[in-house]
Parts: sequence; C-alpha cells; structure tokens
Amino acid sequence: MRSVIIFTVSYTVVLWAHGLWVGSPLTGLYLGINIGLFALFAVLNIWARWPIHALWAVSLVGLGNMLGGVVLVDGVPLYTAEVLGPIRYDKVFHAVAAAAMVVIAWEAMKRWSGGIHHLGGQLLLTWLVVMGGGAVVEIAELIGSTVGNVSVGDYGNNALDLVANATGAAVGIAIVWWFERRITTSDVQ
Repeated sequence: MRSVIIFTVSYTVVLWAHGLWVGSPLTGLYLGINIGLFALFAVLNIWARWPIHALWAVSLVGLGNMLGGVVLVDGVPLYTAEVLGPIRYDKVFHAVAAAAMVVIAWEAMKRWSGGIHHLGGQLLLTWLVVMGGGAVVEIAELIGSTVGNVSVGDYGNNALDLVANATGAAVGIAIVWWFERRITTSDVQ
C-alpha cells in the first residue's frame, strides 16, 4: 500500500506545482477535489479493505482527474481537448474512470456480501453503484456551473458524460465477469 500512497502523493504534488507554474485556473479546485476524494476512499477503505489492485485503480482515477483539470492544451484544461478524433478527454476519462470504479465497487461488493456469491446479482449492483457515483459527479458539475464560475458544459455534455460512464461501466463489468468466470472455472477443475 505504501507504493500507492507514494505514487499518489507524488503526482498530486507535481501536478499542483505544475498547475501553479503554468497558471492553470482550475489547479486549486482539482487539488481540493482529489484530496477530498482520497480522504473519502481512505475512510471507506477501513470497511472495504480493498486489495492493492483496487487501490491502484483509485489512484489512477485521481491521476486522470488531476491531469484533466490542471494540464493546459492550447491554454485550456485537458478536459476540453479532443483526444480521439472529435471525442474530448472528458468523455474518455469518464469511460475509463467508470471501468476503474467497477473494480473498486466490485471488490467492496464481494467483501460486503457476507460470503453469499451470486455473480449476476453482484455485477448488477456493482454497475448500479458505479452509475450512481457517476450521477453524483454530474450533480456536482451542475452545482459548480450554476453556483460557481466553473463551467464544464451544458445539459448535452452532462448527458454524454452519463453515456460515457455507462459505456465504461459496462466494459468494466464485462472484464470482471470474464475474470470471475475464469476463477470459478479454474476452481472447479
């Protein structure tokens, strides 16, 4: 776990310093968001006791978030840059983060299920948890754009973020399903 903490603290400090150096306007906001999320996951880890691969997933989602908010491309945050043809970093990040969050939610779901294993039911609940988390992010973006001076897009942007979340979560669920079926199959043999 120490390596995850060192990596996370290191990129947070480096990206915070970079954001200050280049005058990225969202540096403070994204630093605060990441610190808050890391504190939340540290508390949740008391109950979830995530395995190391899930903690790496949390850290990498934080890295992608910091990169998107702090790194500037042509004077604007990376979140608005087109990275796959016309697809912006924001949408790619939402999909990748949702897939990573499946791993995190899945591992918690396995621990909290009390040893009862119903693969389909747990996968459905995991997908719903990830989609609910994505909806909370969209609510925060709405609040930020209406109360503060942080605009990440309009209604269409929020809807496309939810589509990206659903796509990433579905890919994450498929990967977990494939992996869990392999484990079950190898246990039987």
